[in-house]
Amino acid sequence: MPPIPNLDVLRKAYKAAPLDGSLSVPQIYDWHREHNTRHPVFLYHIVEGGIGENEVLTYGHLVPAAYEAGRYVSRLTGVPIDPGVKSKPVIAVMAMSDSITFFTTVLGMMRAGFVVYLISPRNSPVAIAYLLSVKQARHFLLSSEPHIQQLGRDAVEELKNGKGMEVGMFPMPRFEDLYHCAPAAVPPEGPSAFDPLPGRVDRPDDVMIIVHSSGSTAFPKLVPWSSRMQVQTARAAACSPFDWRAEVLSIHSLPMFHIAGLSVCAWSIFFSFGSILAVFHPAVPAIIPTPGTTYQGMVDTGATSGFTMPSNLEIWTKDPAKVDHMRRMRTVIYASAPLQKDVGDHLVHAGVNLYNIYGFLQLGKSYLLFLTLRFLGHDWQYFTLNAICKDAVRFKSLDDGTYELITLKTPSYEAALSNSLYEGHEAYATEDVVEPHPTREGLWRVVGRLDDQIMLSTGEKVRSILTTESILRGHPMVKDSIMFGRGHFQNGILVAPDNEYKFDPQDTEKLHAFREAIWPIVEKMNAYAPSHSRLAKEMILVEDPKRPFQFNPKGAPRRSVVLAEYDTDIEALYAAVEASSTPDINAPTQWTPESTYDFVKQLVHSVMRLKVDAEQDFFQYGCDSLQATWIRNAIMKALHSAKVLPQDTELPSNIIYEYPTLDSLAKVVLQVASLKPCETVKVFDEKALLAFVGRYTAELPKEVVLLTGSTGSLGSVMLARLVAMDSVGKIYAFNLPMSTKTVDIQRKSLKLRGYDENIAMSPKIVYVDGTLTVDGMNMRNKSLEDEIRSSITHIIHNAWRVDWKVSLNTFQDCVDGVLGLTKFALSSPRQIAPRLLFVSSIAVLLSDSFLADYHGEAALELPVVDPKIPLGQGYGEGKWAAETILNAARERTRLRPIIVRIGQISGGVNGGWNQSDWVPAIVKSSVTLGCFPMLKGVCSWLGVEDVAGALIDARNSEHSTLHLIHHRPMAWDVLAQVCAKELSLRLVPYPEWFAKLKTSVEHEVDAARRKALPAGMLLEFLEANLRRKDTEGVETFGFKHISVDKMLEVSHTLREAKPIGADDVRLWLSFWKSTGFL
Repeated sequence: MPPIPNLDVLRKAYKAAPLDGSLSVPQIYDWHREHNTRHPVFLYHIVEGGIGENEVLTYGHLVPAAYEAGRYVSRLTGVPIDPGVKSKPVIAVMAMSDSITFFTTVLGMMRAGFVVYLISPRNSPVAIAYLLSVKQARHFLLSSEPHIQQLGRDAVEELKNGKGMEVGMFPMPRFEDLYHCAPAAVPPEGPSAFDPLPGRVDRPDDVMIIVHSSGSTAFPKLVPWSSRMQVQTARAAACSPFDWRAEVLSIHSLPMFHIAGLSVCAWSIFFSFGSILAVFHPAVPAIIPTPGTTYQGMVDTGATSGFTMPSNLEIWTKDPAKVDHMRRMRTVIYASAPLQKDVGDHLVHAGVNLYNIYGFLQLGKSYLLFLTLRFLGHDWQYFTLNAICKDAVRFKSLDDGTYELITLKTPSYEAALSNSLYEGHEAYATEDVVEPHPTREGLWRVVGRLDDQIMLSTGEKVRSILTTESILRGHPMVKDSIMFGRGHFQNGILVAPDNEYKFDPQDTEKLHAFREAIWPIVEKMNAYAPSHSRLAKEMILVEDPKRPFQFNPKGAPRRSVVLAEYDTDIEALYAAVEASSTPDINAPTQWTPESTYDFVKQLVHSVMRLKVDAEQDFFQYGCDSLQATWIRNAIMKALHSAKVLPQDTELPSNIIYEYPTLDSLAKVVLQVASLKPCETVKVFDEKALLAFVGRYTAELPKEVVLLTGSTGSLGSVMLARLVAMDSVGKIYAFNLPMSTKTVDIQRKSLKLRGYDENIAMSPKIVYVDGTLTVDGMNMRNKSLEDEIRSSITHIIHNAWRVDWKVSLNTFQDCVDGVLGLTKFALSSPRQIAPRLLFVSSIAVLLSDSFLADYHGEAALELPVVDPKIPLGQGYGEGKWAAETILNAARERTRLRPIIVRIGQISGGVNGGWNQSDWVPAIVKSSVTLGCFPMLKGVCSWLGVEDVAGALIDARNSEHSTLHLIHHRPMAWDVLAQVCAKELSLRLVPYPEWFAKLKTSVEHEVDAARRKALPAGMLLEFLEANLRRKDTEGVETFGFKHISVDKMLEVSHTLREAKPIGADDVRLWLSFWKSTGFL
């Protein structure tokens, strides 16, 4: 990409869209595409090949991609794009996708005429089920993160069981699906030719988006956003004296699923500003906006202004270099939460142009409603009203010097909801309590809430606290309670015990006992609360009998008086918790690899309330910043107690983000814990400390893998991947004895598939020739056999005969080999038996009887117990027999095998695809016949690289059975169209193609001609497909529905796998031509 054009040039060239109401939101985007085609919208920094560059997306890129998003959602859900429909279909979205993909999808859905229903993943399954039911949303888009998938499944199951309502779940698109390029390879200009969505006329009051409040103990409330609301937001923005044109505004800290993120896009892009939004580069999974990554993103993109959360500013303020960088920016804006006064004062004193802006959900999160960007200096806590809304705002006196802010419905302004009448107008009473500046007229600041909701420093709201307090009062030991937390990272609760249970809270034993006694009811509240609202046991503060709660005449505690009385205690509690918060997990008495790993595992599982495997990223399974803090503090307390980490030295604040798996975190902890008595960590710099422990982790024991069948297609790719992995120290490549040296065969196989043949010479690889028998490994070198037995940590059993036509008896040796490998693994002297991963096949599920019985239900990732299911094909029967042996071993021995049933494997990096497979057979036979078959279904094929990567990902899985097919299948029509074009073939219906094939095979006597029709060897398999219903979205030549939910949890490779497309098909054809097959 060329560098961004001069900002002054962009500023002058930008044309503001009309804001008179003549255009709806989607129409305004079409207007921008025509008038501001080359104006940048998004800017992101991406590193490719070790070189970092900034990439730009313009309106010329964005709008066609949004059209693609609308079609993607329509195609996936089956909801038609009909501009004539007045009642718009509601489609729910719950995703943690990157900002660009998320926003483009939302825009495309609006443009297609769908109501976008945004659901936060911070809700509980019960709350999500409620949200889906209340709007009868029967289509649910989910991103691929495991905890998002699990939340979606739990909510849909809850809805099905509770109300009998069926909801379809569909994958969110990825950047490549919409922009048709990689994030690092965006063309300089958007496409010149594209197919726009049908034009439609939206009314100003048509609902475009539905959002919801942050429900804590009560269910969230819905807030509709109309086109009129979003236009009035832009009008408010236009009244700001600050010139936003071509301003590079960092919103790295605002994820799109948080409504603040989407609303910033609304006022920055939708209409009048012309600002350039700096965001993280598109990725799956999306980059997590930590304080560190957010700051770095702001720096890397050269942002001239920044929009962030107070919790980030509170961390950045501790670093003089970060403060100096913010000082050189035009603006630093915070919103959504209060900022600690000492932090704000420090920033302003240092010369940072700090701005506080205020808005709320029911106003469409119109921050600019109250934003003039007038620098207020040391009065940074205050805000002023925007000119466009001054006539619509009222301040209702509360008779104590404070006011409630109320907005009226006026011709030029209205909120999304109204909840009262005021001065004869429909109005929205915000319940925000504000107070005026004592000397500067027109300045206001927020001091609290009438409904006692708490705003945390993260921007999240803890709502319905009165309900929470009333639930806790139901415990017989509790008289009353008051929640606190405004401006802090997490909320807490101050509890007054009933008279007979009062005690001195300085008595730690009694305090611990009291917390334990009331904890069950707190856990029940936590189960229904969003993650940001949950109470930690350490955050329960108990009333001092010498300072009893004061109550008003109605019997309710005088909240402000009590909290003022206990302010010192509350601040001390936060300080103590920050320094030492730890779940009740016993630290090891001896720090060994096993005890350290067990400690870390118990700690993480306790904090997250979820079990993760050794290499699963905590943050992809729902770990949030608060939980990360708890984990870090608990580890630090244990290390301090063990006297291996000096009391005045802290672990880096980002250590959990740097080592977000059980395996990596345990290794880091072990190295710190294993320092000699004379050694201490004296480094206080975070990067230096991470580098310090990194030197030790490099010396830790590595995995030793026995890989069978390394010379085949899949085996070669797995071998190449294992060689490249730092965590793998040795690979025993086990293959049948051949006349040619195995290493030479391996070199040839790697080269054929586009890999460096010298990988075969890696010192990590030990080639082993032998056979597998019912008794184990049969090989000449017994000392090598003992070496393998004593050293291997993993077995990946990939070797298996591939022949679809032979009976079960032919696979007897293969089945014997599985039993032999099982015995071999159990003979290991290691305390933990090697993990044995068996590469099975979905052929286990493909018998005709099984297909007939399942009636469209998904085949789950579970053991198949019924022997009737695999009957009908020797290959599948043999795989099932092997699975049954391994399942029995799991039940009766210490072995924990993993069975992965894989589907169709397609070509590799260079298109390499075994020509003996059925798909190449169809293609070659079609060339001979002069025509290619048409089908409506889809192909859930995976490239061999993705299959290899996913199998390796699964080697430590806690799940015993997994399925491995593509969760985002390609339409068969893509294959057909490319083959027809590239090979000059006619497209014909499948029955016609099969009849022609069958006739040619039955009447052909020439051997060469028969060789040109390899599909003739598969007539039985191909004829079976005639009996299956050819339906859009249904797998061709296979089972209708195969669940991959567990595999998606386990494998980041599968989650990130790109859909197969036309370019892949062309690569396959090129490979087959290069080998002389075509």
